Amino acid sequence: MGIWQQRPRDDHPTERVVAFDIETIVQDEPTDGSFPPIPRHQPVAAAFLAATRGTDGAHSFRLNVLVCHHNEEEAFYRKVDACLPAGVVGIGWNSKGFDLPVLRLQAMSHHLFGLPGLARQAQAGRYDTTHCDLADQMSGYGSSRTLSLAAVCETLKIPVKTSIHGSDVGALWRAGDVEAVLGYVAEDTIATWIVWLHWAAWKNADPAELALPLADFAVWLQTAPDLKPFRGFADCPPARWALAHAPGFRAARAFADAELRLAQERDEQAFAASAH
Repeated sequence: MGIWQQRPRDDHPTERVVAFDIETIVQDEPTDGSFPPIPRHQPVAAAFLAATRGTDGAHSFRLNVLVCHHNEEEAFYRKVDACLPAGVVGIGWNSKGFDLPVLRLQAMSHHLFGLPGLARQAQAGRYDTTHCDLADQMSGYGSSRTLSLAAVCETLKIPVKTSIHGSDVGALWRAGDVEAVLGYVAEDTIATWIVWLHWAAWKNADPAELALPLADFAVWLQTAPDLKPFRGFADCPPARWALAHAPGFRAARAFADAELRLAQERDEQAFAASAH
């Protein structure tokens, strides 16, 4: 009788995640509009949004936006690596098919091999909980046609690609408009994370997985002065829904925790009484 290998579970933890995206340029872009092969892409910007749920249930966030100028590649890739520490779940959109292969190959081309965080993400298997490629997940691992991030965000009413598109990055970069490129990659990263929240809530059949972190994120955006360019995410329909429903979910979770503690105390008292 043969031994069948069971597919690993893809139940990605939600306590510590890092959503990310990169932008690249290509020298001598094709005139026919075709998408150049991966080896021709040079990363020029990347953004990483780290979201961590504390023991009290509150979420903390950190947004790192990186730029990669010529002759600064080593510093860029080491910063990328630092943004992907052990224990986090990496979140991307078509990240297994593009972002991670590009980062891995270009890091190799600069003889940078001691990057354990990036390597952990790039080498993660399709069903590995180390990384979640949302494009793969949303297509049912290829069962249906792969959707674009823009199409998914349009349906979920998440603002994304509102001013520029990925095809504009090369021209903007060559024109010296670095800030536009950095803003664009940050917006895509935030949008990817909000899609992840929707997916996690659906997978776990728990709307609190969307409401609680997104409500905390909206408050963070509204109160941090340096995040003013991204405050549109705090007022989008999903964020407004989250802010309205988060108090109820917090109360329900607090009640459930209190019930659990009481049950534990009763069990401990019963055990102590039976020991005498």
